[in-house]
Amino acid sequence: MKRILAFLLAAVLGTGSGLGLSLAFQMTQVEDNGMLPTYEYGEKALVSRFAYAGDRKPARGDVILIPNRVYAVTGENGIMMKRIVAVGGDRVMITGGKVYVNNREIEEGYVFSQGTGGEMEQVRVPIGKVFVLGDNRTASTDSRSEFVGMPDESEILGKVIFTW
Repeated sequence: MKRILAFLLAAVLGTGSGLGLSLAFQMTQVEDNGMLPTYEYGEKALVSRFAYAGDRKPARGDVILIPNRVYAVTGENGIMMKRIVAVGGDRVMITGGKVYVNNREIEEGYVFSQGTGGEMEQVRVPIGKVFVLGDNRTASTDSRSEFVGMPDESEILGKVIFTW
C-alpha cells in the first residue's frame, strides 16, 4: 500500500511539475530571417512566459515574442521575434541609418546589415507599449510598419532566454 501511495504521489508531483514548467516556458522555432544574425531560421528558442510578471517590465535590448499580425511568413496565429529598442516614455527616431532613443544613438552590434534603412521622424512610445525592431533591419517587419506598430506590453508572449 505504501508503494502505491508513493507511486501516486510521485506521479502527481511529476505531472504538476511538468505542467508548471509548460506554463512558465515555451519552446519555439525561428521562422523567418528578421532577427539575423542573432537568431537564424530554424533555430530553437526557450521563452519565459513570466519574464514580466509582477513588477518586472520589458527593457531595452530584450528579445521578445509578439503575435504576428502580418502573417507574411509564419501564417495565421504565428508569432514574431523582435528586439525591444524603446519602452513607454522613450522617444525614438531613425535617421541616416542610425536609431536614436531619447536623442542618443544606440549601439547596435547585433544588427545584420550596416545601418537601419528608411527615415522615421521622432515619435514618443506611449506608456505601456514598446517599440520593436528586428536585427536584420532590411528584412524585418516591425514597429516601423503600421501592421505591427508599437505592441502593448500585455501582448508580449514572452522573453527569449536561451537558443540552440
